[in-house]
Amino acid sequence: MNKKFSLIILFTLIGMIAGQAQEYLTGFNGGFPEEPQQKLRTDEAVSLPFFDDFTNKGKYPDATKWQPGNVFVNSGFPMMPVNYRAATLDVIDEFGKVYSRGSSSPFIGDSLLSVKIRLDSIGGQALTAADSLYFSFYYQPGGFGDCPDRDDSLVLQFGYGYDEVVYDSVNQYYVTVRKTGWKQVWATKGVELDTFLLDCDDNQYFKKVMIPITDSCYFVEDFRVLFFNYGTMPYVMYANDRSNMDIWNIDLVYLDVDRSLEEDTYPLVGFTHTAPSMLKRYQAMPYKHYKENPINEFDVEGFELYLTNLDVNMHQVKYTCEIEDNNSGWAYSYEASPFLLEQYQVSGVEQHHMHLDGFIYPYDVPADSTSFTIRHYIEVVDEHGDEVAGDSIIRHQGFYNYFAYDDGTPEMGYGLVPDDTYFAAQFQVSMLDTLGGVQMLFNRTFEDANYNFFDIVVWRDNNGKPGEIIYTLADQRPEWNDSLIYNYSFYKFDEVVKVNSVFYVGVRQQYSKSINIGYDSSVDNHQYNFYDVGEGWKNSSFPGSLMIRPVMGKHAYMVGVGENQDVVSNLTVYPNPASSVIHLDGVDEYNCKEIFIYDLAGRSVGQYNYSPELNVESLSEGVYFLKVVDKNGGYRTAKLLISK
Repeated sequence: MNKKFSLIILFTLIGMIAGQAQEYLTGFNGGFPEEPQQKLRTDEAVSLPFFDDFTNKGKYPDATKWQPGNVFVNSGFPMMPVNYRAATLDVIDEFGKVYSRGSSSPFIGDSLLSVKIRLDSIGGQALTAADSLYFSFYYQPGGFGDCPDRDDSLVLQFGYGYDEVVYDSVNQYYVTVRKTGWKQVWATKGVELDTFLLDCDDNQYFKKVMIPITDSCYFVEDFRVLFFNYGTMPYVMYANDRSNMDIWNIDLVYLDVDRSLEEDTYPLVGFTHTAPSMLKRYQAMPYKHYKENPINEFDVEGFELYLTNLDVNMHQVKYTCEIEDNNSGWAYSYEASPFLLEQYQVSGVEQHHMHLDGFIYPYDVPADSTSFTIRHYIEVVDEHGDEVAGDSIIRHQGFYNYFAYDDGTPEMGYGLVPDDTYFAAQFQVSMLDTLGGVQMLFNRTFEDANYNFFDIVVWRDNNGKPGEIIYTLADQRPEWNDSLIYNYSFYKFDEVVKVNSVFYVGVRQQYSKSINIGYDSSVDNHQYNFYDVGEGWKNSSFPGSLMIRPVMGKHAYMVGVGENQDVVSNLTVYPNPASSVIHLDGVDEYNCKEIFIYDLAGRSVGQYNYSPELNVESLSEGVYFLKVVDKNGGYRTAKLLISK
């Protein structure tokens, strides 16, 4: 069966189930500051070509191409994207809150506004319609997130500068003012993903739009591009469901001269998906449990990579993988035999199975935790190698003190309808251990309607389903961080819970509406998800992973960095151990947003603006984590030891 039509059937079944069952999904929240057009920079205009494939690091669009805004750049929401990562527009502001202007009538959600682009000339020559200037992009509704409804839409406008003479009543003379005019050049209505895919080219999950630029008003020094979306919140929804909705994914934005409608290629080969976990079951797990049975935990069958060739020609490509232990310097490298990669317009995104000969993560490191940096490379090795760009992706594989099924990006929210109902995720340990708490990621809804009490519950196993309750942490509520996106909340247990073999961690919903816990719908582990609405435990019907991370050990705190966070090794803290003052190397003064220091309980004990040295004299002896947050949303961490 064609893969695309298998997905259509799958999503159709989900829709049928959602109308009948008592477990359901809602959109998750993400996004950034609203109304970016009120924060226009006065930078000089950029020249052609204008191109963005959104592979930049961090959660924000490239600041050299786009105005500050509220659009989320990610690899979780787009399904089978044209290349790695895309820009996602939704109905959420920078703090994960549904826009206060949300209503059942169409309202403006996110917007993506370019910097000024010079269309008056190129290379000293004036531009005109005869230069065959085209603007193109790819788009997809929903992806792994909520699809826009028929009253929703995605809109594209072009902006152009013009001079207007106005009267200055204060100084009593006329002045010339530069203003911006706008014209809507394209729009599309919301549609379900299965319907959208039926209208796409074979093996493709995004549609391409090409717009000729011929109107003379656009050939100015301050041309602009503006995407924005309209969303709606139907009254028929539960209040707890009015969350991140009406998702649109945009990729490969390109504006240049000498193009044509028939043009459908770019000199690029690359990855389209997040770097995979090489563990058989988890995205992350404690090192001691991996060491106990590494053959069982490591996926010896290999992993899948998703590749795309956007060039006009088929190419012979070479795949290389490099793995490095971030603590010991141990390293491994692998190079596959060259293979052919067909053009995207012929085969779409290609899935390739990879097996690293003889590789397994080391299991003899004398430490409680360790981590590895995995770098994947793809490059053209035929006669066009110097003409076609290759690609790389990075994964941070941590072996810390928690288990994780999800990759850190929640595309949906999960919950149950009746009150006094349960859902849980199954975990397995290789030895007797203690459970000191749990990390959970919760979805915010319109006016925080899901801010309800719930109980955290731990169960023993009963023939592959939750059995006897062994611990309950009662009367908890969702926790959010108004300054961070995709932030886990840590719920510390008030007693140490012993677990062995198979156990379950989950939630008892006290109220009759969804609690909207984060749900990673792009990583399918539904075989480990269970729910009980009074009819006994059942396996979940929705593909995905509950964003529940049990934290092992008495002094529980989730230690580590995101699995797909780019790891940069040039952050240096010294002296370490320190007593009063520490110095930082490798921090860019102009790109540093804030610096935090956290204790082992996850509490912030220090917050600083950029400085090459920090005073830590007030900190007690112990282990801390220093976190440097960049302006583009990325971050780096370092362990800090205070010794008096």
